[in-house]
Amino acid sequence: MQRNEVFYDWLRAKLFDVEDNKEREEWLLASVKELAEELTDKPHEVRCYTLAALDTDIPVSNSRLVATYDIVKKHWTSVEGKYSEAPRSILRGVMLSALYQLGKGDYELCRIVYYTASGYAQFVQFGSEQAIIDRILSEFGREMEDEAVEKWSLAQAPAAPAFAQFKLKDFKLGDPTIDGETLEATLKKAAGKEPVNNYYSYHQDSTHWPNNFGKVASAGIVQAMAVAFKGFGESLSTKALENEINKFFNGVSASLAEAFQESFQSLQAVEQRSKLLWWKETLYSTTLGKGYRELDAAVLPVVMALDLAELLPNVTPVSVDYLLTDTYRAVVGSSGEEQPLSELLAAYENEATQQLLAPHLSLMTDCGERTTLTAFLAQVVHSQRLVKKLTSNTGLRDSSKATAVELAVLVLHDLLTERIIQEADAA
Repeated sequence: MQRNEVFYDWLRAKLFDVEDNKEREEWLLASVKELAEELTDKPHEVRCYTLAALDTDIPVSNSRLVATYDIVKKHWTSVEGKYSEAPRSILRGVMLSALYQLGKGDYELCRIVYYTASGYAQFVQFGSEQAIIDRILSEFGREMEDEAVEKWSLAQAPAAPAFAQFKLKDFKLGDPTIDGETLEATLKKAAGKEPVNNYYSYHQDSTHWPNNFGKVASAGIVQAMAVAFKGFGESLSTKALENEINKFFNGVSASLAEAFQESFQSLQAVEQRSKLLWWKETLYSTTLGKGYRELDAAVLPVVMALDLAELLPNVTPVSVDYLLTDTYRAVVGSSGEEQPLSELLAAYENEATQQLLAPHLSLMTDCGERTTLTAFLAQVVHSQRLVKKLTSNTGLRDSSKATAVELAVLVLHDLLTERIIQEADAA
């Protein structure tokens, strides 16, 4: 298994508090492995654990923290005797290490961790943990970009199918065999007596003898040859020929499929790029059926994120964030001034704004004690939460500052993550 760099970064920063005890280190590594195995097929839980792991003030009663502690206690059986309450730093390190392990092994989970972490981490100062969080974001962002660039790349030249040369193996044919004894007996019969006036005679100069000989001898020869060639024909099986031909055309089919796939991927990439460029040029919201310059600037970040999310596939370059940023600037002339989150979200408590967005910003899969900023925003739009509950629901402080365009990118990431999770749940 690949070395878990986040685990050892956390260890070197003395955040695991194992006091150079190798046994404890092994117990915690075993806990990381078990947690990662539990989360492998649960993309929704991967997002929830990411939110919990990043929160430096996560309550020890948080369900994900409690579940992680249960795993740790199985391997480090004396841990409860060492700490009076759940050791938050150790448990967060186990969670982050498990998430790192998952992201390194699965592109889909990598995207979920990256999108979720990037939206949360921009509002938090992690102190001694900062370099570790930056490692996760940097490595996962690069891996996402590499994967998406490969998917979005254009073929350098038309894909030409490569066909293997058609070859036939030598056929083994049976030897034609003539029944000599039967043929000899027939010829003797033909050369023997000839019927004359209902009597047999050996007078071979009779005019009847050639007729009799030709008739009987030819019949015997024909029968002998027929038997011989029947056996010869039966030895020539068509199955071997069919197998070779089918094998050849299977290779042709696979080669054509590969060539078509490469060409189709290029066509998809061209279409994808064209859609994004058209979106940027038109500055038109397909969600609301209005131009962006006609919309209230307060709701513009969410509307643009909704529109762009509809245009993008799940595998998306990180560089698309800059397309969103530049398009927003083209509409308003800047990225917007930094505002406290409470002020930035206040417009979404407005009744007119809620009526405008509620049909388009659906409620998202919730994590309970901790949720994403976009999931919280959707609850505000649907009148299920008040902005003043921001900190208790997301762990983010009301005073944390962001620009409108940063909010747009964050909402885009959360929308893409939600789609990945819903598709995984439906599969």
